[in-house]
Amino acid sequence: MSDKEWQSTDYLQKLRLDGRGYVVLGAGSGIGGQVCRAFTQAGARVICVDIQADVAKMTAEAVGGIAMQADVTSRADMTAVFERANSEFGKQFAGAVVVVGHPVPAPGPIGSYDDEGLFRQYQLVLHPGVVTTQIAGPMLAANGGGTITLVGSLAGLRSTKRVAMYGTAKAALHSFAMFAADEYGPSGVRINVAVPGRIKASGTVDPAPEVWERVARGIPLRRIGVPSEIAGTILFLTSDLASYISGQVIVVDGGISGVSALPSSLVA
Repeated sequence: MSDKEWQSTDYLQKLRLDGRGYVVLGAGSGIGGQVCRAFTQAGARVICVDIQADVAKMTAEAVGGIAMQADVTSRADMTAVFERANSEFGKQFAGAVVVVGHPVPAPGPIGSYDDEGLFRQYQLVLHPGVVTTQIAGPMLAANGGGTITLVGSLAGLRSTKRVAMYGTAKAALHSFAMFAADEYGPSGVRINVAVPGRIKASGTVDPAPEVWERVARGIPLRRIGVPSEIAGTILFLTSDLASYISGQVIVVDGGISGVSALPSSLVA
């Protein structure tokens, strides 16, 4: 870095998304809703997509975004979403966030999944990220670059009891991001994965408080995360502060994935 560049870098400005347009798939009240909030606070315009029209509308009204109902497992619906992005944003279309598929495990032992159950896990967890990249990747490349951020899972990194197929699909999503980042990188498109740990109000029914308390005791930070902490990470990965980060799996879990399951780890 030259002395001139060193002295002129405005780091807070690099966090801004002014004038850019984004699609957030899975824009409910959890992580997706907070991503929409973070992006609009940073100056972006956002299309808030959800399979439930009322949910998309609620989030869009809260952040001043554009509501759109779509089924992310339908290629036709996804094509319509990104055609809308192109119509609304034009050359300012700058990226997408795929929150859909976190979490949608169907708990059970490996032998309990029939072909339909296996297909459903991949359809909900892996398919939306792949199709988003297939459709939006070339559009972003034509615009000179952009970002796609996928939401992964700790189950895709570590064995998690009774969610083998969900974890396998998430692991495939993590791997896909690496391949996609390599393929689209020359066009200036960055693709990364944000991996949440245990997050309160993330789109599913929260367990009882005493369950959260037991879980929190195993986390080095001794607390459960909240959706805004994942949204903040995604905002960073989308911003120019992360302009040299691509093909990465960024874990946001309070440190739990680095803790051994040995008995000594259970000593307070």
